[in-house]
Amino acid sequence: MSDRVNVLIETLREKMILLKDQCAKERSKNDELIAENESLKSNLNEKSDEILTLQTKIESLKEAHSLAKEQNVNQSEEKRISDEQIDEMVREIEYCIGQLKK
Repeated sequence: MSDRVNVLIETLREKMILLKDQCAKERSKNDELIAENESLKSNLNEKSDEILTLQTKIESLKEAHSLAKEQNVNQSEEKRISDEQIDEMVREIEYCIGQLKK
């Protein structure tokens, strides 16, 4: 019986050593995963900041585009007005030339 108890104790000891080694490996794996998770979180935060910066830049460019478009429309309207004025002046000059020919 004593031999059987010793064999059981030795078997338990071997299993405990295996479990201890397996537990150490799992802890090491867990530490690696925690470090990787922190690295990914940091990378995600950087990318989120980059996205916010780009969104701000997009909004700024949209505003600049709208302003440029408005200025272009205003310039076109001003040009139309001056084209109309030129046409009126040409008519007046033609009228005056017509009067001088009489």
